[in-house]
Amino acid sequence: MVRWPQSLLFFCMVSIEDAMENPYKMSYHIEPPQGLLNDPNGLVQFNGTYYFFHQWNRFGLDHSYKEWGLFTSPDLVRWQSQGSAILPDREEDEHGVHSGSAVVQDGKLYLFYTGSNKRDGVRTSRQCAAVSENGRSFLKLPECVETPPGFTQHHRDPKVIRGRDCWWMLVGAQKEDLTGAVALYSSQDLTHWTYERVLYDHDLDQVCECPDLFSLEGTEILVCCPQTRKPAPDGRGEIVDSYASYIPGTFDEDLGIFQPGGPRQRFDCGFDFYSPQTFLDQNGRRIMTGWMSRMDDEQEAACPTKAYGYIHCLTLPRVLTWEHDTLYQRPVQEAYSLRRNGRTYGRTADSFQAENGHFELLLKRTNPDAPLSLSLRDHTVDIAYWPETHIMRVTRQNWVGGGIQSREIPLPELTQLDIFSDASSAEIFVNDGAAVFSMRYFTGSENLRIDYAGLVQGERLEYYTL
Repeated sequence: MVRWPQSLLFFCMVSIEDAMENPYKMSYHIEPPQGLLNDPNGLVQFNGTYYFFHQWNRFGLDHSYKEWGLFTSPDLVRWQSQGSAILPDREEDEHGVHSGSAVVQDGKLYLFYTGSNKRDGVRTSRQCAAVSENGRSFLKLPECVETPPGFTQHHRDPKVIRGRDCWWMLVGAQKEDLTGAVALYSSQDLTHWTYERVLYDHDLDQVCECPDLFSLEGTEILVCCPQTRKPAPDGRGEIVDSYASYIPGTFDEDLGIFQPGGPRQRFDCGFDFYSPQTFLDQNGRRIMTGWMSRMDDEQEAACPTKAYGYIHCLTLPRVLTWEHDTLYQRPVQEAYSLRRNGRTYGRTADSFQAENGHFELLLKRTNPDAPLSLSLRDHTVDIAYWPETHIMRVTRQNWVGGGIQSREIPLPELTQLDIFSDASSAEIFVNDGAAVFSMRYFTGSENLRIDYAGLVQGERLEYYTL
């Protein structure tokens, strides 16, 4: 008798119940067709098509299994799941095909990932590669990069970038003194790699994940995700606390040294954002997406989409620029092609019903020093700006217990808000992308009321269905 895995039985059950309305299903964000999605991997444009790989457990709703899944798009808006791309099917990666990156060279698509192997409770991490000529079938290369002395086996997430005279690989790492670092490798052929040195190791907690390095208007941006790990109170497992950050500076390719030019800053001001990755598209845009989750264990266990057989999503693709010593993040222009049924509101205060959870709200202020309040989905998400304290606060109703969580930032003035809601997520772009709040939220499809107060004469709140 064939015994189907419990996870597969679960997904069969979910597919039978697909006729039930899913109030959390998003329309223009990447979500897995089933299972658990996490880090974006291998963002690239290949033969004119956008490829967004991702970490995927297609068999369950936890982190016990990792392969690479793939979505493709002609325009960064319409996404098609292509299923599995790289499987954990050899000794070097039999316990997980973990995060990495992609580059195109000589008409071929190269994928770089961390292969995980755990034998007798001992972890071994290797940086591995696979190559494709058609973007669908991938041949794993036999050469793997072993972890060099001075590091633990928390050595992962290779990001490969083209340098002036060679290829560089950045790897998130933990040194033997149990502090985080970014390790630097070089190669002439994308196959044979030489460990060079620690590129950066200042204040990166216990582990560094998902490094990236790119140039914007002459400033190099080093991305790193510091992580702290501590035993759970019950003695089983670990509690992991981590976040995404970046450091502006300069990268000396002759010496292989990154010199910070400013403080390390958080990438996102919201609740759910981690493991961002960037790529340069064929139009010369530096595009980034991230995993729209950093849920704690309790939130992940109670996430309402699990009832429909899947969990987690990616953010909107965003264009990055460096302006006025600030990292700006703006939705890709293609996102605005989704606009439908636009209307405007000009009263000082008002409320109205959205057609559904997929909408955009845009406000350009003529008086940036005026107070403002705005709520989404019947106060599931609240946004407020107080000019007397120069504080902007965003709150949401937590789906675990219904309590209120808040995030706030200092803000000298509020000149613009551009809010993208997609049934169970919100991305709030502040002051033309100078700050962003990313979050998941979950509410019934009947909660569609939007309230606002604080518009001054001449201001208009624009509303669009998406």
